[in-house]
Amino acid sequence: MFLIAVILGVITVFYTWLKWNYSYWKRNKVPGPEPKLFVGNIGSTFTFTEHWGVTTANWYKQFSNEPYIGYYKMFKPAVLIRDPDLVKDVMITNFNSFRDNDFALSKKFDPLFATNPFLTRDEEWREGRKMILPAFSQSKIKSMMPVMKGVGTDFIKFLKSYPANTDFNAKHIAVRFTTENVIKCTFSINPGCFDKNVESEFLKIGKTLFEPSFWVGMKFLVHPILPQWALDLIPIPFLPSSIDHLFRTLVGTNKASRSKDLQSYDILQIFLQLQQKHNFDDTSLAGHTLSLFIDGTETSSTALSYAFYELALNPHCQDKALNEIKQTLEKHDGTLTAEALQSMIYIEGILLEALRKHPALIVLTKVCTEKYTLPKTSEQSEPTTIYPGTVVNIPLLGIHRDSKYYPDPDKFEPERFNEEEQRNRHKGTYLGFGEGPRICLGQRFGITQAKVALVHIIQNFHIKLSPNHKPIVIDAQTLLSHPKDGILIQLEAR
Repeated sequence: MFLIAVILGVITVFYTWLKWNYSYWKRNKVPGPEPKLFVGNIGSTFTFTEHWGVTTANWYKQFSNEPYIGYYKMFKPAVLIRDPDLVKDVMITNFNSFRDNDFALSKKFDPLFATNPFLTRDEEWREGRKMILPAFSQSKIKSMMPVMKGVGTDFIKFLKSYPANTDFNAKHIAVRFTTENVIKCTFSINPGCFDKNVESEFLKIGKTLFEPSFWVGMKFLVHPILPQWALDLIPIPFLPSSIDHLFRTLVGTNKASRSKDLQSYDILQIFLQLQQKHNFDDTSLAGHTLSLFIDGTETSSTALSYAFYELALNPHCQDKALNEIKQTLEKHDGTLTAEALQSMIYIEGILLEALRKHPALIVLTKVCTEKYTLPKTSEQSEPTTIYPGTVVNIPLLGIHRDSKYYPDPDKFEPERFNEEEQRNRHKGTYLGFGEGPRICLGQRFGITQAKVALVHIIQNFHIKLSPNHKPIVIDAQTLLSHPKDGILIQLEAR
């Protein structure tokens, strides 16, 4: 009887604490969705019934008159911000109060992937960013144009080898291009992404890490939830050992072969020069190349696939883009130079508008690192202060499709990204590549390679949506925006 009484007492105390804990935001007069016991407001992510980015977009619409709302990440109070001034404050003005992203890895079990600039924190992030930023200067990217153009030519040959009316999964062909391009620009080797008979090892890596599945979903679920000490204790590596070994071997072999011949001018060569200057070890070197591979292939291919989709729905945009390409090339002796590509504003607008409607990373998740006072909600007389460790979400999908900032937001309009529109736009209303000091380091590289792909596709094909395409539903079993049934397109030769 005594044991039963103790158990009942513990259950009662825990339940009482739980109810009190889940009243935190109500006590502070902060609106938000009603939490459920044990899971708070993230139950749909556990069951994979809805992508977290879609959930936050729905909250964004539901609480349309508030600068922010409160929710519960399991037991912990967390914040979803809505107001663009507050977004700008978090991302730029008061960056030091939110300098870390809410996604942790164990250096013990993920030594390579843990060097990714998106994942590193505090001084490690600052030092890492400072070391590798020179690799993505405009002049370095300009020097890679001949390689990118060659990849573009091979891409078109690959696509033309298929019969007319072939259904292409837009993401699958986009990732072939980005993977081929990133590997050639990084290592000056042929990854074989346009070989129909043998699947490239590098394409397999992308599938392993990002293609939706139960285990991929579990990794993206577990790593943001578990505290750092748990990740260091439990062997749940995000990166399979085979991928770790492949990149260590690839970097080691290439580094050794270049010891007497430093004429290669690719990203690895730039990293080797930076390694000599900053004296970082070979694990960091391999980690930086892996980060470039992951960021450069997956995010860019996601953006490209949605650009193909929107162009298929809007053939007049294809006509306008083709006209810009022809006029620009006439001014550059028919050659796609870096300067010619950079001047193609409409082509770039297609990519940026695709990322507005379909952001690759649907929600940005920050962590409060210094005490910060939020603006008052509609019911507060005194504002709420949050403290280090509090998670802060920025719902890109909700913001990007808000008619207050983008009239007729479901309409695809690349003109939204001409120079005047961008200059007049609030900094907190477009976050396709992030914003502030932690904006994507490879943004310019990613835009350049995606523009090269778009130019080659538009020059050679008219993009159509396949009759077999199904309406887009975002798959909940991965981090990025991935349509559950894919995007099926057809390419009609011009």
